Amino acid sequence: MSAPAKAPKTIEELQIALRLKQKSDAEALVKTDDVKEAYRKYANRCLSSGSTRQELPGWDEVDQYLMDTRLSGRLGRRQTLEDVVAEDSYNRPHELLPHASLFALRIMAFLKSRKGRQYDVGPGTRRVGADEDLQFDRCVRIMALLAFLVHQSRESKRQREVAAMREAMQVVIE
Repeated sequence: MSAPAKAPKTIEELQIALRLKQKSDAEALVKTDDVKEAYRKYANRCLSSGSTRQELPGWDEVDQYLMDTRLSGRLGRRQTLEDVVAEDSYNRPHELLPHASLFALRIMAFLKSRKGRQYDVGPGTRRVGADEDLQFDRCVRIMALLAFLVHQSRESKRQREVAAMREAMQVVIE
């Protein structure tokens, strides 16, 4: 669950990484129920599997995993891509790739929704192959969002630990 070194660490860096017009847009995105719920599910699975120290997979690994899963023949009339990835996530609890991919699928669905479209700021070019480029770009931005959330979560946990240690030291001193 570890964020890569180049992960956005501040809301301003997240705004830039997601190409949002204003800092308030990045703040609003992070506070949306869809993003909070997708991250909550991601974090719960990763925390329960004990894989919190691993490095997040790259956007290209997530994209390739989703493409391979799409083409694997495992999708059926009753199983969606999200169902198959959720099953992989459950069956491979110590691997971050299925967990991160499931987060990505949930955020992709949100970005394509009426509520999420305002946060889906693509590269702004229209040319042959642009739809494929948009998918790659969306995956890059989603992984930047996940890395930001992981970093924020880790920082909050560190701050709680420091506060608890200070409190324990204060009790010992008194």
